Formats: sequence, structure tokens, C-alpha cells
Amino acid sequence: MRAEPFARKVWIAAVLAILGAFAAMPSTAAAAAEYPTQPIRIIVPFSAGGTTDLMARIIAVKLSDHLGQQTVVVNVDGAGGSVGTGVAARARPDGYTLFLDTASTGAINPALYPDLQYDMRDDFAPVSLIALSPIVLVVRNDLPVNSVAEFVALARENPGIFNYGSAGNGSVLHLSGALFAKEAGIDIVHIPYRGAGPAMNDLISGVIDLMFDNFPTGVVQVRAGTVKALGLTTLTRSPAMPELPTIAEQGYPDFDTYSWAALYVPAGTPDEIIARLSEASIAVTQDPDTIRRLNDLGAEMVGSTPEELAAFRDRQLAYWGPIVRESGARIE
Repeated sequence: MRAEPFARKVWIAAVLAILGAFAAMPSTAAAAAEYPTQPIRIIVPFSAGGTTDLMARIIAVKLSDHLGQQTVVVNVDGAGGSVGTGVAARARPDGYTLFLDTASTGAINPALYPDLQYDMRDDFAPVSLIALSPIVLVVRNDLPVNSVAEFVALARENPGIFNYGSAGNGSVLHLSGALFAKEAGIDIVHIPYRGAGPAMNDLISGVIDLMFDNFPTGVVQVRAGTVKALGLTTLTRSPAMPELPTIAEQGYPDFDTYSWAALYVPAGTPDEIIARLSEASIAVTQDPDTIRRLNDLGAEMVGSTPEELAAFRDRQLAYWGPIVRESGARIE
């Protein structure tokens, strides 16, 4: 494994020192029995203001209610989420550091980065799968198509002409586009951006032709009339926009990609604490207010046991690995 650059090592060490000072509690049977006795933090491996961060803050408020201790969000972004994930993996395994995992950090990055500084199986213990969220295929308003079939026909007539933007090379949005191109047998050109926001701006202005976007931000633009939606990437329609058909309905029955959010703790966290956190997390996913707020974001609440999340993790790793390799995406 290649050594980390010195600056990153120093930065990660500083973050860990801060988290350690925030949660310096001995890992003992007595401590597990009394848990929790102090604030808890959720590390989000992306910057503040995005969909993942917003979801984490909604969850944190409800976890505070169920656990009787304040739960706060700490954003540690960088390298497609791998920096924050590495920081979470090295945190004290005492139940006071949780990690909000995503498709990118938990299933895609392990195949994307050759020198990743964490292992989802070895370095983390699963708590609960929180939610699944669809991705939406959107096109510029003046593109003369109104369905997936119409776009595929147009793209087949014009190979290599149309381009799609994404949140970055190897992102779940990029790979959804790459998988769609493969399944549809079309040649469309990928243009990576530094985030989905800039890509959407260029889609609205007509610089690019289409993109796969996270449901919450994509649907805002659809409802504003600035872009057109052709389909969802999940197998079932979203209650937040039931009139929008899925790509699966439109001729690609196995097409099924989505974003997700799951809670983990560092490996070595006592089983009693993991059970307490899983119980609280499931209660959060069953809370009517949380369901309503996350449904508004296009997310479907799940709630799972640690064992169910472990099985889901393994399926996602097996699913995304081949897609990453076939796409040719790689980040050194």
C-alpha cells in the first residue's frame, strides 16, 4: 500500500486528535452498560450543504431524542469521501463516533482507488441501513426527446455526439451513466465536473446534453422547468414524483442504481453499544416526521439490523466493483 502524503497524514492526525478529545472515554463493560453518557458525532465524508449532509442532520436530531444525548454532524470531506471515511475508521471504537456511509464511499471507492486507506469489512462494524434514494436521468430542455426510448433512438443515430455530465469521475452519477450507455448500446461522452451542481448549471445552459443527478436536486430543476426528466434509476417509482416512470419500465428491466445512507461505527465497538445504536436507528427510520422529511428528499426509509446491513454491504461491493472496472474509471 502506498504511503499517504505527509500533509494528509498530518491533517488526518489533527482531526483524529480533535475527535479523540471530544470523545475520550474508556471502552469497558461498565461504560457500555451506561452508554451513552456524552455527545455523539456522525462523521459525514462530504462537505456541508449536500444531500448526504442534509440527511445526516435530520437523522442526528432524531438520534438525539432516542439516545438522550446530543448527536452532532462533523463534515470531513476530500478525495471522493475517502478522507472522512479513513478518519472514521481510525476513531476510538467507543460508540461516540458514527459514520454515515454512502454508495460512493462504501461500494465504489474500494474499486476506484488503488491505495484506499480503509476496508469496509475490516475497519467498520455495521449498525443500520437508513435509506435508499433514486437517481434521476435529466436532459436539456431543447433536446427533442421526452422518453428514454426517444433518447436512445436519437443517440444511436448520432454516436459520440451527446455528452453527459456527472459529479466527478467514478461517482455514482458517472457510473449510472456508464451503465446506462452499456445497457442501451449507445455511445455518449462522459464529462466529469467537480460536483453535481456545476454539471447541472451547464445542463441548464445547454453546454451538456444530459446527466444523472441525485433525486432531490434534480427534481427541483424539473419542477422549475429548467430541465426535463426522462426516468428514475430505481426499479420502483418515487412517491415524491409518482408520475415519473423508471428506466426499468422503459425497456431496461434490470436497470437499478441508487444512492444510499447507512450508519457504521469503527470496528471493535462493543456489541452492546452497536445493538443500542441499531435499535435507535431503526426507531428513527420509523418516525413519521423523519419519514416525511426524507420522503421529500426522495429517500425511502429502510432501517435494518447490523446483520442485514452487512449482507447489503457485500451485495453492493459485488455490484459496483465490476461496473467501476468496466467503465475504466480510476483515480490515483
